[in-house]
Amino acid sequence: MAYPIIDVELPAPDEFPTLSLAERDRRYAVLRATMSRDGLDALVVFGSGRDTYDRYLTNEPLGTVAVLTATSVTTIGRYALARLDPSGAAYERWVDDVRPGPVPTVLREVLGEHGLTSGVNVGVVGLTGMGFAADDGWIPFTTWQKVLEVLPGVTFVDAGGWFERMALVKSPEERVMVRKAAAIGEAACEAFVAAARVGARETEVAAATLGATVAGGGWWYEPIICFRAGRDRFSWGRPEWIGMGGGGRVLQPGDSVAAELFNFYGGFETQQQIEAHIGEPDALVRRLEEVCFEAYEDGLDVLSRPGATFDELADAMMQPMLRNGFWNTGPQVHGVGPCWPNSATHLNTASDPMFDGLTLPPVKPQDGDIELAPGMAFAFEPNAIHQYRRICIGGTVMLTEDGIEELNQLAKTVQVVQP
Repeated sequence: MAYPIIDVELPAPDEFPTLSLAERDRRYAVLRATMSRDGLDALVVFGSGRDTYDRYLTNEPLGTVAVLTATSVTTIGRYALARLDPSGAAYERWVDDVRPGPVPTVLREVLGEHGLTSGVNVGVVGLTGMGFAADDGWIPFTTWQKVLEVLPGVTFVDAGGWFERMALVKSPEERVMVRKAAAIGEAACEAFVAAARVGARETEVAAATLGATVAGGGWWYEPIICFRAGRDRFSWGRPEWIGMGGGGRVLQPGDSVAAELFNFYGGFETQQQIEAHIGEPDALVRRLEEVCFEAYEDGLDVLSRPGATFDELADAMMQPMLRNGFWNTGPQVHGVGPCWPNSATHLNTASDPMFDGLTLPPVKPQDGDIELAPGMAFAFEPNAIHQYRRICIGGTVMLTEDGIEELNQLAKTVQVVQP
């Protein structure tokens, strides 16, 4: 039976869910079962990457190193002084054994206490990665060299693949956190549209958007925001004014302004693609929007089919763009928490005559495949480019046993602001 589209009530602005100790125990049990299956005596999770995976064991955004054995959990690196003052007393901590100091030295100490310094297999998260800009991992070279030097009797095994796949499937408690992140994202989209006015500087639009995220109890992870404003635009990424100054563009009649939002709540990511036009869009923009919306709907159709794969989802969402002779700069769809798998980008660039003779980025192929399963959340972000115009729409969609939850609504269509 197909998964239906179901209504979902997002947490209210004054609701701030948290994870319980029962969720902690569930995660530890699943991790330890997988370690046993793979013959691992310990798991070392480096949290310095974009997704700070140490928090999966600690529930704190410390960016430390978390060590899981059959009987213990330890964090190494920074000591969180927030644990010591009265303001921090309101937060329930998952890990009691927190040890500051150099990671290689303290890791040898921790493993030694459990007799795990010789003839053992230890899994590592951080040697390689599958998420956003993480192919080569995120462990500092010098740190890893020292770990190998002080623990020559340990066989280290890359555990990132199964760890990140496991994190893709959200438990019931985790799904509540995702919904809250999406609710914050919806409020940020509302603030974006409200701020997009003739005479507003694009930095003001970004400030209103990001401010709404923080006001809602959320935060952002890298790259914080992708943003572009102007009448003719197709590039995507961080705006130039972040690193070069200049203050950004002052919006004029006929301009459009677009953003990709990376809204997090309690460590759980959602994404929204919001676009506003100052005045009625022209026929090309409307056609690009139609194609993107068709891709969005086609994606929902694939997601509704039990046993469907990410390959099938990505292909379905790519076809409307390809059929119409358009091309893309970003993936049409990818997982969130982590940002994997990602569909291909920079497809079909030769179809656009405006770019004859120019060097464009090469195709970035799809980076993996999975069977779609309840508990997975995806950023639906179909985008299409033609003749210096780019449209990208969509938000976060989550699959559950009961059906498909479309967690964002405002970003599904181009918003029109009257000049």
